[in-house]
Amino acid sequence: MAELTDILNSLKTVLNHLKMSETELNRPNEDVVTLSVCLGARQSLSTLMRIYLLSKSIDKNDGKGLDELLDLCKKADADFNNIDLSGILCKGMNTAECDGKYCLSHERVSDCLKIANQVKIIVLNKLSISESELD
Repeated sequence: MAELTDILNSLKTVLNHLKMSETELNRPNEDVVTLSVCLGARQSLSTLMRIYLLSKSIDKNDGKGLDELLDLCKKADADFNNIDLSGILCKGMNTAECDGKYCLSHERVSDCLKIANQVKIIVLNKLSISESELD
């Protein structure tokens, strides 16, 4: 299993990215930089699932797309079965294919951010870590 301090540091970083994305999305619609929210949500989703898989000593292969990472998480724990990536356009793309591709609609990036927060809750629960411990 990965070192707890490494996992905690990675979680702190990903939660900061999520908070920045949430702050950006909560600005007036005309001021929101959706590219920033999209990138933050996508990276957070990927990182959270990789952290979970790493904590379980499961090969997380850095090139895998979101759908492949979620499949690995579902095999390890049924709580991930409630996560639905169908609204995420880049879910089937590997990391390299995602470069330079972003969703720009407010509604779509909002959905991605909601899914990232659902994954965050599951991962923190499975690792028995409260968000307040990471502040």
